[in-house]
Amino acid sequence: MTDNSERAFVVELCDTDTADSGIFTWDIIRDLVYGDSALAELFGLVAEETNQGLPLKLYLDRVHPEDRSSLARTITETIVAGRAHQSFYRVKTRGGFYVAVVAFGRCFRDRGGTPVLYSGIVVLESSTSTNDNRWH
Repeated sequence: MTDNSERAFVVELCDTDTADSGIFTWDIIRDLVYGDSALAELFGLVAEETNQGLPLKLYLDRVHPEDRSSLARTITETIVAGRAHQSFYRVKTRGGFYVAVVAFGRCFRDRGGTPVLYSGIVVLESSTSTNDNRWH
């Protein structure tokens, strides 16, 4: 008998700051995303590097392949429309597992109307519910 049901894994993240929201700011003009240690932990990146800014592509490469195109489309639509957004997607941790996250963000424009910054937070999807487990 073959069991095709989904399996869940508890994924323990190392950084105690990950209990908090991962905060980010994307400098659109320079294409650098600055993130705190919680964001680095969620995306399996190094905090010293995220604090100094990394290209957006490095973050998108950590997003589950099935979620990448819809996330990129949502970001583009959010920038064009100038509205806040909420996205659900999966990111690859340093341990190689995918965890579900929720991101909230907004684009900011300069006085001439040019999009210059995109800021927000990313949290584990489980931390937005009453369930404290971190599931894969």
